[in-house]
Amino acid sequence: MAWYNLSSNLKNHPPSDRAAHSCDKVGSNLYIFGGWNGKQALNDLYILDIGNLLWSQPEAEGNIPACRNNHTTAVVSESIYFHGGHDGLDWLDDLYVFNTTTYTWAKPKLSGNRPSGRACHTMSRVGRKLYMFGGYDGERCFNDMDVLDLDTISWIQPDVGGQSPMARNAHTMTVVGTKLFLFGGHSGNKHLKDLHIFDTETLEWTEPTITGSPPKGLRGHTASLIGNKMYLFGGYDGRGKSEKKIIPSNDLYVLNTNTMKWSHPSEIEKSPVGRQRHTACVIGTKQLFIFGGFDGCKWLNDICVLDIGKMEVNEITQEATSSLIENMRKIINQETFSDVIFQVEEKEIYAHKAILVAQCEHFKAMFTSGMKETTQTTIEIKDWSYSSYLHMIEYLYTGCIEDFNPTVALEVLGLADAYGLENLKSLCENTLIHSVDNDNVVALLIDGHRYSALELKKFCMNYIIKNFKDVEATKGFENLESVPSLLMEVTKNIASHSHSM
Repeated sequence: MAWYNLSSNLKNHPPSDRAAHSCDKVGSNLYIFGGWNGKQALNDLYILDIGNLLWSQPEAEGNIPACRNNHTTAVVSESIYFHGGHDGLDWLDDLYVFNTTTYTWAKPKLSGNRPSGRACHTMSRVGRKLYMFGGYDGERCFNDMDVLDLDTISWIQPDVGGQSPMARNAHTMTVVGTKLFLFGGHSGNKHLKDLHIFDTETLEWTEPTITGSPPKGLRGHTASLIGNKMYLFGGYDGRGKSEKKIIPSNDLYVLNTNTMKWSHPSEIEKSPVGRQRHTACVIGTKQLFIFGGFDGCKWLNDICVLDIGKMEVNEITQEATSSLIENMRKIINQETFSDVIFQVEEKEIYAHKAILVAQCEHFKAMFTSGMKETTQTTIEIKDWSYSSYLHMIEYLYTGCIEDFNPTVALEVLGLADAYGLENLKSLCENTLIHSVDNDNVVALLIDGHRYSALELKKFCMNYIIKNFKDVEATKGFENLESVPSLLMEVTKNIASHSHSM
């Protein structure tokens, strides 16, 4: 599975439920700090040893930060820098550094023009600088770029070129080389779905042309770079607001940062519950660890892992399968390289014995029994229509039938039964069941009886029992007389149903 839940495999006590916390990877450990548990802000620190799957809560020393949530962090060598957030009352503007080797907190002495207090902002490291963008202070959102020079420990407000993005909070900023990819967030009035790029070398903003299937406007999501792709997970797009609910997303979107094309992988099995204000960390080269968040009803403390490697294998397999199906479709009823011809209603259908034998026991018996069909290149088919036979061939070549509808299903049902194609038969039954009404139920019951389509027959029988007066009034009901045993079965079932009421 591409997704799996790691929580049950972890040792020791995990952090309590929370959202709007921080989670940073240093070495082989994850460091989780602070957040909000639905009642109060937190300032506890937990460490997950990834290799041993072991939680611990270190005894840190030094100038420990006050409780906070929606702060922002950046990893610099063996230290984690923490800025701002909200403590439940105030918007914070402080900066702390945690040394993961000595387990000590420090509050460095800063110079320059310090940014105002804020939360729901981002801080991203490129080289020896931290780039802080956006956020909210209870009154307004920001779109300024503040830079902390790590060599001088001073704040800088550079002159920025290009068109600056709209002010926002709860966005993501992903480091791609020397560029920062900004996506989404909330402006204070609406959810945003725009993508902007900040070049840290030229100090310019650009808004690239993108293609594909982009996400809706989101806030509280995560966006992580693996290889040349940015994996965006979760967040909140406003769903449920009209019903006074919060329904976070569990969708996964992928941006190829080379082609600037969004993709939305098809539904992935075992996807976690939707959430926002969670965290995501890249582990190794192919795994994404998701921790905590808020699912709209409760705060979480689970760890869910997306195995990108397995997802890529699945995508490659799906692409190969899709390509194979399309290639097989190209040779359906094509004379080139065919080695058998079916004559149906005076029309020819070209086919390939190897494919038919591999897919169908009926054809295997036909071509290997030593009967006349074994050596014939043209085989006359009676009792079946050209259309139904061609559809069956299409199914044997591709595993599906384009434009499959009740009319086609009815044509193919008998063939599927005669040729022992149970999966095709089930496909026909399911399609026909969804088309049952008062006028056709008797005809479909007769077909279900004739071709041993038990699910179709059962459904039609129950339908007739529940709607007997309406069905009895139709012209088709008289056709039951042509199948006396079936008429008797219907009569008995109706009588039994009447007695039980």
